Formats: sequence, structure tokens, C-alpha cells
Amino acid sequence: MARLAIRTDNFRLSFKLIESLRSKQLEFTVLELNKPVPNESIIWFSSPSEIVNFPSVGTPIPVEIDTIDTAILSAMFQLKGPAASVSLVIGVDPGPYPGIAWLVDGAFCGIMQLTSIADVVPKLQQLRKIAEFEEITIRVGDGAPLIRDRIVNECVSRNWITEQVNESRTSSGLIRNNHSISALRIAANSGTKVWQTREISPTQGDIKYIQTESRKHSKGGFTISKKAAIMVAKGELTMEEATALRSRHSSEE
Repeated sequence: MARLAIRTDNFRLSFKLIESLRSKQLEFTVLELNKPVPNESIIWFSSPSEIVNFPSVGTPIPVEIDTIDTAILSAMFQLKGPAASVSLVIGVDPGPYPGIAWLVDGAFCGIMQLTSIADVVPKLQQLRKIAEFEEITIRVGDGAPLIRDRIVNECVSRNWITEQVNESRTSSGLIRNNHSISALRIAANSGTKVWQTREISPTQGDIKYIQTESRKHSKGGFTISKKAAIMVAKGELTMEEATALRSRHSSEE
């Protein structure tokens, strides 16, 4: 059996992959999505959501219509069997519960959904240390501007290679709030490189949202001040710190 395989229910994607693989004279087979991959040595192409929802053995390569050429290059690199991994790409879907996905030499390796914005940088630091890579790229989706810019600033300030990815190409057909799959799509799409940190200017809507969340966090006990909400928005205080300060201030009164 060929070591390359197409495993997707997306007819258009499958058709385009077949065309591209044949044009490059690469041998491949077509596998049914709802059946397991028969061999651990097989490198298979599938959409990001299908990789997550229909896991199997082998090496999955995330691919969509506009990333076919890059995906095939990644598969060819995998076929050569490099002695050491060369590149790590980490995709981040920004939001109150960020999603993270990572690719090693173009192959899908893992996803996770975090429970806090504060967990993003520590998790990125951990992933960057899983091996010695020649190149590491952080790709951040362009949604949730306030959170996005906080994450981008943290990455750029550490001199990490950082790109901003257009999420309009990564969210179609997704179940709402499926941040981990969106992060995988972000990781699989190149973006615009970010060179400088950005000024964070929360809108009135951002401030109101944070104040509402603080009331939920305190179980209806109080709402943090606008000043504190701005500090939370800019990452100068965590929600836990802001509510703890407000609670302590109230007790002293």
C-alpha cells in the first residue's frame, strides 16, 4: 500500500488532492473516513476537523483547499524520514478560552483548549521546549482583538516569530466556540508577520464585559471598577487579582 493516503469526506478537497498528487507523480490511496488507518507508517491528508473528530494511527497532515501545496510538501518531508524535527508551528485561537494546536514539520501533533488567557504563554513555552527546532512560529488568529493583541505582545516581546492569521479562512463550517479545531486551522495557514508590540486600548464594550464577568466571578457580590477592568483588559491584573483586591477593599470598609 502507498504510504500517502487521502482520508476525507470533503469531495472537492479529495478531488483537488488527487489532482495535485497525480501531477507530482506521487503514489497514494484513498481511505474511508469512518474506518481506521490500516498502517502506522501511512501519512494521511484530512481536514483539521476530521483529524480531530476521526483520529487514527499514522501521521495526519491537516489540509484545506488553499493549503494543498504546503500540505503535500510537508508529507514529502515526512516521507524522507528526517533524523530530527525541523519546524514547530503553534496556532492560537484567541478568546476567553483559547485554543492551541501544534504541527511538527507540517504534521498534526496535538490540540488543547485552555481555561484562561493567562495559561497561553506558559503553554507556548512548554511546547517550544519539546524538541530542538530550527524554526518555531506562533500563529495567532485575528479574532477577539483585545485578547489577540495581548497574546501577540507577549510573543513579540519575547522575540518569538509571530504571525497574525486571517480567521475568515479558518472558521467556516465550524461548530461555534470550537476553539481547538480553529487553532489547528490557524496553525495550518500562513499569516502576516508581526514585528512590533501593539498598544492595547479596550473599548467600552470590552470594559463592560469584564465588569460583568467580575460580577459572575464574585457570585453577584460586587462589580469591579472601570479602572480595574481596564487593567484586566490590558493584562496588568488577572480577574482573580482584581476581584480579590475589590473584596479586600470592601471588607476594610
